[in-house]
Amino acid sequence: MVGDLIRLKLTIQRHTPSWKRLLGLVAGIAAAAGTFVIGFVAAPVARADVLLLALAFWVAGWMVGPVLTSGAAMLRPEYFTLLPLPRRRLGAGLLASAFVGVGGAVTAIAALALIPYALATATDATAIASAVTALVGAVLLVVFVVALSRTVYALLGAAMRTHLGVELAAVQYGLLLSSMVAGWVVVRPALNSVPVFLREGFGSVPARGALEWTPIGLPVRAIDAMAAGQPLPALGSILLLAAVTAAVTLAAIALLTPHVGDRTVRRRRRPWGSRALTRARLLPTSPLGAVVGKELRTWWRDPWRSLEIRSAMWFGVFIAVYGAIAGLPEIAGLAGVAVALTVALSGANLYGQDGTALWQLVVAESRDAVRADIRGRQLAITVLFGLSGIILSLAMMTVTGIFDYAVPILAVLIALLGVGCGTAVAMSVLGATPGVDPHKRVNATDAGENTAGIFAAFQIQLWATAPTSAMAAALTFAGDSLPGWFPAATFAVALVNAIAGACLGGAIATRRLATRLPETFAKLRQS
Repeated sequence: MVGDLIRLKLTIQRHTPSWKRLLGLVAGIAAAAGTFVIGFVAAPVARADVLLLALAFWVAGWMVGPVLTSGAAMLRPEYFTLLPLPRRRLGAGLLASAFVGVGGAVTAIAALALIPYALATATDATAIASAVTALVGAVLLVVFVVALSRTVYALLGAAMRTHLGVELAAVQYGLLLSSMVAGWVVVRPALNSVPVFLREGFGSVPARGALEWTPIGLPVRAIDAMAAGQPLPALGSILLLAAVTAAVTLAAIALLTPHVGDRTVRRRRRPWGSRALTRARLLPTSPLGAVVGKELRTWWRDPWRSLEIRSAMWFGVFIAVYGAIAGLPEIAGLAGVAVALTVALSGANLYGQDGTALWQLVVAESRDAVRADIRGRQLAITVLFGLSGIILSLAMMTVTGIFDYAVPILAVLIALLGVGCGTAVAMSVLGATPGVDPHKRVNATDAGENTAGIFAAFQIQLWATAPTSAMAAALTFAGDSLPGWFPAATFAVALVNAIAGACLGGAIATRRLATRLPETFAKLRQS
């Protein structure tokens, strides 16, 4: 059965876009080569510290990577729910298939960097024993890393059925986005300290002591002990690593079984959003009001939709944190703008997230129904992300005291919201990508893979708001030399920019969906 699962995994990988496979291969080989190179570049006194940190990055990548990327190329336990297979045997087979592919191969190559370290550390008498110890440690480390990755992925999938799990996943996504946008304020001083680290290692920082007693550092401890002619401590470190690896492997096998229970934890009370919408008549009794109410409830109730908006909020929070770390309150003031910047990204596959629920629109097919559906989705996403962005902007401006930048910040935020909601619905129709149907979702990446659409939506949102951004930049850096009417003009341009973007995107989506509704539904049914 393991062989069949591996062949199935390879078949799925062959059907992924070739550019993704090539990019993953090049990036993996470069990272593995870098692991070898830094071991030779580092000074002898710092070589162990450098290798420990490099291996720690590999473990972190395996833990975070599958969570932050789509799991389309993975074998899901739910595929085999109805097959008469022993659950433990199925879990073991699925774990074995996780080693197959570019990730497992380049990780194994990177782990073999322990062998040159062992040969450089050992004497002539202990060279062979140290090399063998390094080889055994590398094999155990690879097994540990892959099993830990699958365990974390499965645990997060289980946690997605709870509010806490959604929040944890949102923190990870928010941290990733903020690091990509503003991480340079932390990376720059870190890069400046790289030569010192390669020369001195951790120095007096107790980081090495902490890493040495983790599964990452146990192979290095074993190699150092064997090189020093102490085989018993080396054997003890290897046995400890083997025990930890066995425990994580058993946990991964137990978790890699089909989940047949409830998809989400049962609520004990009605969500606040539903109470707010039904306690008083806030929405009109019309098709548009019905869609807005349905969308607002979906964003509040569906864990995967909730993950999107919570990730956007954490994105803004971490932007503010990076600004505080760098001593730049102006960056912290952009926290609300960061939330608005994710509107197009979060909504770039709305129909793919809903899955086969589009059949309801197909049954009531009419241009008016399609228009109400598109406009309702735009209004809902604007309200939710807009309120979050405005509240966060006001909070950050209050904390940092940068009220002089209020006009450009709010102008850009308004433009991003309008253009973002138009871009979101347009990309949701033009690039609708089937994902896992809502009632079958388990993991954080089950709402559908739409990488190209998300990237295109982000670029469109940036370039389409360029007029507002240009005026906001002029107001920020040359405000004293500009005429008194310029702030009002900036707001006017932002409003026109937002309305034009929302109307144009909505019109494109309405026209496309009204003429291609059956085809779109057929495409989403393939999930």
